[in-house]
Amino acid sequence: MKKITFKEFFNKFNYYYDNQNYSNLGGNIFHRIYIFIDYMFSFLVEGCSLTNYFVYGFFNMKHTKKKQFVTWRRQRWIYRQCNDVNYDHYLGNKKDINTLFEKYVKRDWIMSNESTFMEFCKFVDNNPIFIAKPEEGTEGRGVQKFENLNDEEKKHVYDELSKEAYLLEKYIVQHEVISKLHPYSVNTIRITTIRDNEKVNIMSAALRMGRDKAVNDNYTTMGIVAQVDIDTGIIMSTGVDKLNHRYVKHPTTGEQIVGLKIPYWKECIEFVNELAQVVPQVRYTGWDIAITEDGPILIEGNYSGNFQVQQHGDMVGKYQLYKDVIARIK
Repeated sequence: MKKITFKEFFNKFNYYYDNQNYSNLGGNIFHRIYIFIDYMFSFLVEGCSLTNYFVYGFFNMKHTKKKQFVTWRRQRWIYRQCNDVNYDHYLGNKKDINTLFEKYVKRDWIMSNESTFMEFCKFVDNNPIFIAKPEEGTEGRGVQKFENLNDEEKKHVYDELSKEAYLLEKYIVQHEVISKLHPYSVNTIRITTIRDNEKVNIMSAALRMGRDKAVNDNYTTMGIVAQVDIDTGIIMSTGVDKLNHRYVKHPTTGEQIVGLKIPYWKECIEFVNELAQVVPQVRYTGWDIAITEDGPILIEGNYSGNFQVQQHGDMVGKYQLYKDVIARIK
C-alpha cells in the first residue's frame, strides 16, 4: 500500500463512502464521522486498508467475521512468510516475467526502449494489433491498444513509446466463451498458488472482466471479478466491482456470468502447477491466465497479488486457509 497524503486519504474515504453500493452509507455528517472512527478502529484491530474496509463491508460485520478476511496487514505477513524479496523482481517486472517464462507466454513481444525503429516496424508488421504496458506498471494503469498503424502513425507511436520502458505484446485472441462476456478486453483468470514443501496449493481462482469497452480487465480500475470453483472451473458467484455492484449478467454485453464454465480448466490447473515451480524462492503468486482456442497462456505473475480479487466475489474470508498452508512451509 503506497503512502498517501492526508488529503488523498480523506478524498479516498469520501469517495468510498459516497459511492459504495450499500444502503446504510450516504447518511448525514454524524454517520460519516461514525464510519470514519469505526474504520480507524478496524485498522488498528484488523489491519485493514480503506479499500478492504469498504469493499468487504466491515462496517456491517462483527469482529468474528472480520478476522476471517485477509486484510492489508495480514497479506503483508503472508508475503513475508512465502517470498524471498531478493527474487520478487522475477514476478514484478514485466520484462523479467516474459524473459523467464517465455515458453508459457507464447506470443511475440519487444521492449519499446530497447528496440530500433526498424525492429519496431517489423514487430508491428507481424503483429498489427498489439498492446503496450508500462514495464513497472500495476493494476492495469497505462495499458494501451494499437491497431493497424500506417507509416506515419508507426513513427509517432515509436517516438512516444520509446521515451519510456513499455512492454509491447501481440494482442491475444481469446477463447470465444470468454470473449463474449466482454470482447473489448482480454478477460483473464487470476489463479493464486502457494507452493509448500511438498506440492502446489491452489488457493483461489477468479475471472476478471473488463467493462464499458475498456481495454483492460483490472478490478482496481472498475473491472468485474467473479469467483471460480477450483474443482469444476464453473463461475459460482455473481460478478462484482469494487463499489459493490453485483451482476448476474455482464452490464455491457448482457452475457450470463453465473454458471459459466471456463474452457480448458483442467489444463489451467496443470499450467499453474508448472508455473509455480519456476521460481521456487517465490512461493506465493497470483497468476493471470488468458484462455485461447488452443488453451491457457500466461499474461503475468504477481508476487503480491490483490486479495480483493480472491475474496470479494464469494465474500469468503481466506485467512485461515492461508495460515493452514503456510504452517506446512515451516
